[in-house]
Amino acid sequence: MRSELIKKQQSDPGSHGLPKDYPTPPVDKDLLFYIQRNQNHDTIVYKLNRTLDGLINKDLPMHAYWIKYTEGGISRELNQMQSKLAFGYESREINLDLYAFQFVSYKELTFYIVRKEDDTYQVIFNLNGRRVKLNHIYVYAMEFGVFPDVKFIEFYGEEPDTGVSAYEKINLS
Repeated sequence: MRSELIKKQQSDPGSHGLPKDYPTPPVDKDLLFYIQRNQNHDTIVYKLNRTLDGLINKDLPMHAYWIKYTEGGISRELNQMQSKLAFGYESREINLDLYAFQFVSYKELTFYIVRKEDDTYQVIFNLNGRRVKLNHIYVYAMEFGVFPDVKFIEFYGEEPDTGVSAYEKINLS
């Protein structure tokens, strides 16, 4: 029994959380957060979506796209199904400096795009009763055809005022 568990951990290293060898997207002042999954290193990036005059796009405040590390790090847009069923989001403007959004695939949490004093933005949400800046998300899922079976989601962030790390794992199975 123990040897079966060890084999599973070796064949599926992401089953216990984000593997340490996953790449990090390039630093960018408009990078809000990113999502990684256990299937491969490809990463979904969420950047602030600015209009030509540099303001936040009120209708679509974030641009979500892939960094395809399995294809040499090229960028690709999400396809229609990925946007509508998995990695897309629905948002609403609260005021010029604050937008609320929820993922289409997980509406239990509300996130906020917040403008900081230096005119940059960050994503804030409530994590175990703490106000947390979201850095990245890890999703562990078993692939079953078109619709994967998500087992758990991990949220990584930090308290914006103190920089203290914050983490939460939500089991879905």
